[in-house]
Amino acid sequence: MKLKINFLVASFALTFSAMYAQTTTLESKAQDWISKNSNKIGTSSQDHFDLKSSRKSQSGETLRFQQEINGIPVYEGDIAIHFNKKGEVTFATEVPVSKKLKKVNTTPTYSKTDAFDKAKIAANITGEITYQENNLYVFVTEEEETKLVHRVIINSYDTPGDWEIMVDAHSGEILRILDIANYHKDRPRKKTKEKIAEIKAAGTAYIFNPDPLSVAHVAYGGNYVDNNDATNASLDAARSLVTLPDITFSSGVYSLKSKYVQIADFELPSTGLFTQSSPDFLFNRNDQGFEAVNAFYHIDRSLTYINETLGINCKSTLNGGVMMVDPHGLDGDDNSHFLPTSQRLAFGEGCVDDAEDADVVLHELGHAIHYWVTGLKSSSAQGLGEGSGDYWAMSYSRSLNQWATSEPQYNWMFSWDGHNECWAGRVTNYAAKYPTSNINSSSAIHANGQIWATMLMKIYDKIGKEKTDRIFLEGLALTNSSATQQTAALAVRQAAIDMVGTYGFTCDDVAIISQEMTTTGYTMPAYECITLAVTDINKNIVSVYPNPVAENLTVSMDFKKTETAEIYSLEGRKVSESNINANNNIINVSKLTKGIYLLKIKGTEIVQKFIKN
Repeated sequence: MKLKINFLVASFALTFSAMYAQTTTLESKAQDWISKNSNKIGTSSQDHFDLKSSRKSQSGETLRFQQEINGIPVYEGDIAIHFNKKGEVTFATEVPVSKKLKKVNTTPTYSKTDAFDKAKIAANITGEITYQENNLYVFVTEEEETKLVHRVIINSYDTPGDWEIMVDAHSGEILRILDIANYHKDRPRKKTKEKIAEIKAAGTAYIFNPDPLSVAHVAYGGNYVDNNDATNASLDAARSLVTLPDITFSSGVYSLKSKYVQIADFELPSTGLFTQSSPDFLFNRNDQGFEAVNAFYHIDRSLTYINETLGINCKSTLNGGVMMVDPHGLDGDDNSHFLPTSQRLAFGEGCVDDAEDADVVLHELGHAIHYWVTGLKSSSAQGLGEGSGDYWAMSYSRSLNQWATSEPQYNWMFSWDGHNECWAGRVTNYAAKYPTSNINSSSAIHANGQIWATMLMKIYDKIGKEKTDRIFLEGLALTNSSATQQTAALAVRQAAIDMVGTYGFTCDDVAIISQEMTTTGYTMPAYECITLAVTDINKNIVSVYPNPVAENLTVSMDFKKTETAEIYSLEGRKVSESNINANNNIINVSKLTKGIYLLKIKGTEIVQKFIKN
């Protein structure tokens, strides 16, 4: 039976604020900064901003504020203020819409119910509604008129897309109809039961890693063509057998659900959930289950890497942190999309099935990652979102080292899904520089995104995958809903500067980052690169290892007597104290949360930084 998912706003209790809001002492300092820098960021001293969230991260702390008029949020009126670990503002986004705001009556006269009904008809929504929102906003139209609107969001089973309809809250006029889903290539915009106990389990699966052409090191053609989803010995041999470390077992059935992702069926065509009595999901590509497990594996692996290896909080704010993924959606169309409002992914089936290519899967996941790290305020301006998705996919596929730098496929995005008769695909050695003549054209976001992805991959090739992934995620987390590529470039570099001295970052890395961004065409002002405020003192006298550390931290020094070792957070809070000497120089730090700490030998000036994984 098809799983029917009713994503009404109140259906899942895990809210954004519960996952991302943190206690902060910087609100008044940030508000003061906004007031004093109104000219710089495009606001006036009379504008009101309400703190919505605070995110402490590896580069500092980012506070997000929402502009409001009489308690009504301004559409795209969000601002991010970032503080480094010294408590200094090192980055802030602009709020372009603030300059265009005019007086508006914020008391609606057209009802919420009527607005929803009208929006549904205007957008030609049919079939079961699987997600909906209806909220008041102050909205600036393309003609720069300020309107009070009902912002209606609708997803439905029969009408693929994430449909946003702006309805004038006074006249009932439809001001805009837009599919705000993020697609991996250009697409014409068309007008509870009782909970059963679930047990975590492990299984195996056949997947493409990342695609059959890269594994076999061949070009598209011969036995390596789509052929209407048919399989053959060559394509079967290109599969990889992998472990699924986190699936679900319930009532004698194994399902593709982990702590981060769940296979679902919320768009046509209806292909089921691929549950079975065996934990081994061993499909060929002509089986519909192959796309399901391929998408599941790559998304679960990627989110595990971000959250558990890099230690960066990044997952769905709905459904208990589990992202819903439909491996066969879009009514069979040859495209895929991320639906921001319901935080779901769906993959199309035309030509090469999109969920067969890890580049497509991870590109779409890249949109979700962008959305999550920005506090649900990601920007699609200038192809930033598309380029970010391309980077996230290429960061993984290039790490597999299947193509030489001299081969064109080294820079190909969508090597199996594209670069064939299906469509042209994209590249990460794009020749154009920022900004192009059409940089602000909504029809060119996929082409312009290649500028951003190309620049990031050049940095990747010089400083490595993990460092580039960190600055990408930490930098995007400083941006807002109207950020451009230029804004994001400054944010990514600032994240690197703020992490110098930790996670292996050096000022030489920042110089490489700055140079590649400048060469690409971004305007990069002069910067100062220094180590953290607390430096390694008397480094030759004491050392700590392993660093990073998961459990036991060894302190190596010339012990004359028993010493008191104190561990502090970077905020200056002492989190532990223990006695160490020549016969007992190991400190168990397994109970510390992930982050950066300082070990101080009491009564001395000896201080050592270490990272707890």
